[in-house]
Amino acid sequence: MMGNLTLQPAFRCETGAVRSRNEDSCLIFAANAGGHMHAEPMGLFVVADGMGGHVEGHVASSEAARVFAAFIISQVYQPLLDRRPIPADETLLELLESGVLAAHDAVYHPEPEHNGGTTLTAVLLLNHQAFIAHVGDTRAYLLDGNGLQQLTTDHSLVHKLQETGRLSPDQVEQYQYRNVLLQALGQEVALDIETIVIELPAAGKLLLCSDGLSGYVSEPRIQALLEEAPSSQQAADSLFEAAMAAGGIDNITTIVVDFTA
Repeated sequence: MMGNLTLQPAFRCETGAVRSRNEDSCLIFAANAGGHMHAEPMGLFVVADGMGGHVEGHVASSEAARVFAAFIISQVYQPLLDRRPIPADETLLELLESGVLAAHDAVYHPEPEHNGGTTLTAVLLLNHQAFIAHVGDTRAYLLDGNGLQQLTTDHSLVHKLQETGRLSPDQVEQYQYRNVLLQALGQEVALDIETIVIELPAAGKLLLCSDGLSGYVSEPRIQALLEEAPSSQQAADSLFEAAMAAGGIDNITTIVVDFTA
């Protein structure tokens, strides 16, 4: 329980059918207190996808997730344990951005032989709100009574070309540069970190995933699997199996969080 918000998180983080190494990383952190102990409950969920083809992509993704989570726990949850008030929304978004920058600094190496990079998508649940920080093409979705909504924007060449009308949805699958990222942690390009906050509906599901799922399973199929699954773990399992049925070409990570207010 988180106050009067109930969370049921689950995940799958798998290599897939083709790759020899899993360059994805994920993290789930949920904290609460009871009895005479009171601290504002919190949930933190992170997915990072190491850049394919880079020597240390798997190291970059795990380091980014670890450093980001450690920063948010120390800067957000530790103060709550000290009975400090919940920061303003703008402050929380600034802390998320600072956490991403800390992760970027931890991953970045100027030497060419240490050329790891990673995406990072994180959702902080606090005070019945979802605070999101995002770089790359890992995604966060919300499923509620209005259907499935993608909360993040892909920082990819494909999305840019679609946005400017130079690539149609039918051309995406055949486009040879579909995996090219315009933003990633650990790279020379200045980061453009996306941060947003949304009010959580009374009930729904959050999905965080790598492009091993979203790049090969359609959104209508993802929505159907989320709606059909009786539990968050079964939803995560079903999404993984759907990605494997589509070829399991990339690493596959899904975090599913069922919530009710």
